Amino acid sequence: MIRKVFFSFHYKRDSHRVAQIRNSQVVSNGDKFQRTPFLDKAEFEQVKRTQGIQKWIDENMKNTSVVVVCYGLETSIRPWVKYELEKAHREGRGIVAINTSGMQTLQNSIDASGINPLVTALDEKGLPLILNDKYLSYHWINETGRTYIGDWIEKAAKLAGR
Repeated sequence: MIRKVFFSFHYKRDSHRVAQIRNSQVVSNGDKFQRTPFLDKAEFEQVKRTQGIQKWIDENMKNTSVVVVCYGLETSIRPWVKYELEKAHREGRGIVAINTSGMQTLQNSIDASGINPLVTALDEKGLPLILNDKYLSYHWINETGRTYIGDWIEKAAKLAGR
């Protein structure tokens, strides 16, 4: 089954690491997954000026099975990441959280681990989403994400009934 996947992340800090994940062999082979658009810096600035970020998120999250939140040091404090996760929860999408610590940036720097955004995103009762058994968390490097991301996405979709 083809899964449409939405990637959530801290745009300025983590876009290069997320590009590595999105372009990994399993996700980009086209057999199982479709990815929502991935904005480059110029496109992102245009979205902010014209249609607005929330409208872009809402449009691009339509018909997705799973939201993959890729997180680094500051991702959990980003309001749009929180919005995306809480929207995914309300709409019954699967959620996968991937810790990107240890991955290099274009400048060869390595980010420290941050707080899982599932800790700061809340359900309708005000409880952290991390308490929901349907939402799974992994580490890209330590758990061989390049090999298993397809399995993680599929499992999240099934746990969400999609």
